[in-house]
Amino acid sequence: MIDGLWAIGVLVWGALLGLMYFGGLWLTLRRLTEVKHQTAWVLGSLAIRNVLAVVGFFPVVRQGWQYALICLLGFILARFILVRRISPVPR
Repeated sequence: MIDGLWAIGVLVWGALLGLMYFGGLWLTLRRLTEVKHQTAWVLGSLAIRNVLAVVGFFPVVRQGWQYALICLLGFILARFILVRRISPVPR
């Protein structure tokens, strides 16, 4: 059985993980033209973001697959929110 308050907390946790992951991706791509070793920059960012996401998802996955799906939903919702906020305004 899924506890409603815990599910909301897991959803928020997933959203925070998503904001960290996709926000980090945005910052990486934004600074890409300024760094000297672009490949190392992108691969380092990818490794750090993936490790942090896996470490953040691990305790939730241990609680059950239902909570893992709720956390994943929060993660994906964060992506949609960031895309909407960051995308350039058409002229």
